[in-house]
Amino acid sequence: MDRQGSGRLLPQFRVTVNSRCGRACFFCRPSGEAVLTAAGTELNVDHLVSVGRLVRRAGVTGAKLTGGDPALYDPLEVAVDRLRAEAAFDEVEVISRHPRIGPRAAGLARAGVTQFNMSVDTLDPALHKEITGKGDHAAVLDALRACVATGVPVKVNMVVMAGVNDDEVAALAAFCEREGVATLKLLDVIQDLDAGAESFAKRLARKRAGRVVRDLYVPLESITAQFAADAVQVSTRTQGGLGHPMTVLSFVSGFEVVVKDSVAGAWYGSVCDTCPLFPCHDALMALRLTADLRLQFCLLREDITVPLAQLLDSGSDGGELEATVQRALDVYAGATFRASAPRAAVLS
Repeated sequence: MDRQGSGRLLPQFRVTVNSRCGRACFFCRPSGEAVLTAAGTELNVDHLVSVGRLVRRAGVTGAKLTGGDPALYDPLEVAVDRLRAEAAFDEVEVISRHPRIGPRAAGLARAGVTQFNMSVDTLDPALHKEITGKGDHAAVLDALRACVATGVPVKVNMVVMAGVNDDEVAALAAFCEREGVATLKLLDVIQDLDAGAESFAKRLARKRAGRVVRDLYVPLESITAQFAADAVQVSTRTQGGLGHPMTVLSFVSGFEVVVKDSVAGAWYGSVCDTCPLFPCHDALMALRLTADLRLQFCLLREDITVPLAQLLDSGSDGGELEATVQRALDVYAGATFRASAPRAAVLS
């Protein structure tokens, strides 16, 4: 759990290194984890390290690189190396669903990545093409195997969707265990994602006879029960100090299934008090640095992001930047946990 010496809670630090992933998954949106970001935007590594140092100094021990998709970010290996060496993060995770992560896996392992996180939502190539808009299922699985081959722990994310892939959970778990994947993480859909400025909602409606994201929700309690009988241990885990409580099912082989279902509750703070979307799926799980240099508190609200570009480009001594980052982290220090949340989930 990320805490300062004072004991106060701290969020995950997630970085959207670029603004597009080349996919069109109908449960996601063009800018991925970032709020609306112009196509082609990429994060400068110097800027990333400057902010990363300050977040690490505040007590956050890990960074998760997402997007967009880091596999399409040219300086990815450099960014990982510098986040480990210069910003002193203990952990740097790379989150991708693109085949290009495969050829880069060995270099990323040498650079110091501590976990690969790949998204695989189906074992059916035709369904993969429907979900993502890309007919590259075999290449994605080859990339997954390349990540496993590095020896770095690999996590697979599966967004479980009603009437789409909810009948494949057991088969995907068996596949992951057989391939040497360390963890399969099951997530329910982000029910209110299409409430933001952009989404692939029209694509979903076209592909699935007028359905909306909310229609894809599957309660994960019943899926958890499918694995419980064979598990040697069932426990609860959180990501960082403010993550959703997740059920972890561990098996004799060392493989684990992690179930992230937001009905378990979430953390909320002062920026949530007057939000028209409260309560929500994401709450204050993470502080995100976007590719266009904003600090982002939640997945949906652009109006409460904190701009950093002027501070990073001003050539000042960094005092104002540090104060700005600290004020953003202060929002999380006063967060409170609410055990009852809507049936929705975060991206990863």
